[in-house]
Amino acid sequence: MALWRNLLQRLGQGALLLAATAACSATPAQAWPAWDGFKSAFVSEDGRVIDRSQEDLRTVSEGQSYALFFALVAQDQKAFDAILNWTENNLSAGDMGKQLPAWIWGKKGESWGVIDANSASDADLWIAYALLEASRVWCNQTYADKARTLGDLILNKESMEVSGLGLSILPGHTGFVLDNGAVKLNPSYLPPFMMARFANAWADDSRWAQVYLASQKLLLDTGRTGQYPDWVLYNNGEMSLPDDEQRGDYDAIRTYLWIAMSSENDPTTAPLLKQLSPLAALLLKRQNMPEWFEPMTGKFSTERGPSGFQASMAPFLQAIGMPELAKKFHTQSLKTSNKEAWLKYGYYNGALSLFAQGYMDKFYRFNSLGELLPRGKEVKSCG
Repeated sequence: MALWRNLLQRLGQGALLLAATAACSATPAQAWPAWDGFKSAFVSEDGRVIDRSQEDLRTVSEGQSYALFFALVAQDQKAFDAILNWTENNLSAGDMGKQLPAWIWGKKGESWGVIDANSASDADLWIAYALLEASRVWCNQTYADKARTLGDLILNKESMEVSGLGLSILPGHTGFVLDNGAVKLNPSYLPPFMMARFANAWADDSRWAQVYLASQKLLLDTGRTGQYPDWVLYNNGEMSLPDDEQRGDYDAIRTYLWIAMSSENDPTTAPLLKQLSPLAALLLKRQNMPEWFEPMTGKFSTERGPSGFQASMAPFLQAIGMPELAKKFHTQSLKTSNKEAWLKYGYYNGALSLFAQGYMDKFYRFNSLGELLPRGKEVKSCG
């Protein structure tokens, strides 16, 4: 109970600090070669993030949301606006305050358009977060307004009370409440720093504080074995894994990254990292990250995961107190601006690498309120 009291106290303190933390930066953009390389390989001139590993050259809302964040870190407002406009016009029918972004867009026969109109809440949350932080960093009220209306839509369309957790963010608008009443959730969709930011920024809506607390409980519950699954079920307060999805791999890899990048002053960071100490011991023994785990059986792949997996574990190893091993894993990050190198590395590996490399090389940090702190930015009032 002490942990949850501390969380609630911190949310209250954050609300008092909102006026003080509204900020912008007069510092010019700093070069980030890795972003330049990723952008040249996967982002079109009009702002569409293209997964070139797929035959339909699809775009997913996750990719758009990540690119918004990377553009903000790089202080690349031209790219930010292009990505935002493409996302809103093509995935949200021109208004993401009224329509959640469709999660997949691509080629359908001879035409291009939305392939699946269902939403993906991880992308929706990242878009709202990028807009909220862009409004603070660049002193732009339009971004703040868009963030808030999208945030309201997320709560209204993608949240529900889940027994054993409280008010929780569903993975999407439809398809995640099963016939037997079980609710399917994804721990990697809820970065701790992001949920803290929403609870502090929008403290006038108590639902965000409820969602924050539920997300922290979800991460504590689902990481008890020392590894995270991709998907979990909650039914009448009991947690289990879906029969056909017992592993943690291409989704779960992000959960370790989000926890590691969260502020050490967040009251849940230390207990979350402590739960994962068996993983750190395994990485020390193997010297690489497996492609998958089975959290309930303890089994894991004998094969190493792709390069993006290795890169994304560097912040975790640093956070848990293993800096030398973190440096070794960090060498798997791609730092070049070379387009061909990024095309070979691939979209998803590239996104993981950008998050990890940017963090390890101190292009950004998150404070205990969940605010983004870009490197070398002098914080000034937006007044």
